[in-house]
Amino acid sequence: MISFRLSILFFLVFSAVSAQTRYIDPVFDEVNVRTYKYAIKANDTLKLDLYQPIGDSLIKKPLMVLVHGGGFYTGKRNESYMISMAKNIARKGYNVASIDYRLTTGRHSVSCGVSQNKIFQVYKRGAQDVMDALLFLIDYKTEFNIDDSKIVLTGSSAGAENILNIAYNRPLMSKSPRHHAIKIAAVLSISGAIFDINAIKKGNGVPGVFYHGEKDPVVPYGKGAHHSCTVFQKGFFILQGSEKITEKLTKLNSSFLLYSYKDRGHDIFNLPNKDFHQAFIFLNDILFKNQFYQAKIRKNL
Repeated sequence: MISFRLSILFFLVFSAVSAQTRYIDPVFDEVNVRTYKYAIKANDTLKLDLYQPIGDSLIKKPLMVLVHGGGFYTGKRNESYMISMAKNIARKGYNVASIDYRLTTGRHSVSCGVSQNKIFQVYKRGAQDVMDALLFLIDYKTEFNIDDSKIVLTGSSAGAENILNIAYNRPLMSKSPRHHAIKIAAVLSISGAIFDINAIKKGNGVPGVFYHGEKDPVVPYGKGAHHSCTVFQKGFFILQGSEKITEKLTKLNSSFLLYSYKDRGHDIFNLPNKDFHQAFIFLNDILFKNQFYQAKIRKNL
């Protein structure tokens, strides 16, 4: 009887382990972390942390790049929540890079009282830093075991605006041929928006996962003013958020997953685990199984 029970226990444990799926579940226990300087710009030394699963025999792994939020004036690549997120994703079998980018000198540097041109330069500078980090990683893709055909950009708030403008509005962000040559496979955005929805075309309509509060006053869910600025303020300009981006992706027959949170604003960063988990199921389906997938989910948070 004891032997039978042990056999059943072994079967249940083995079944639980074997049920885990790479890129969706944490199939690795340990993660290695190394820090690299990817650029020096004036007085800023820009760094990234590269997280890699220990014991992974796969030579070429997809790369997920994490870009922190913070309104372009605060935030770090190695804050505790960024470290936790990076390790959890790396355990799924991804290479994960968490990066720094240049910030402004204060919270009012991207406010309604600052000119459009100055704010645009902040956006542009941040996007160029992220692209320079990508170029560094691609240049060393062999050493880092990176599959540069499967690069996923992930960001929240300012970080999400950063990655979405790289994916969909890149000509506005940089004139560099090397920046334009970077291939993005997918995006994962939390409360993000872009400048120009018309720039999304068949050639750059990359798939994405989008999470957004429908009443976001900072980064519009649909089409609206940056930080809810009025037309009479210097910092007034229009952004187009997750709702408008996914409407365009629908027309382009590009895959997406949109989570819309009713009655929520710019405060959705602690997503339910089950909602965030769906992002990795989506990425696994479109990146590794070449499936087509479009879904809009509206819920309370």
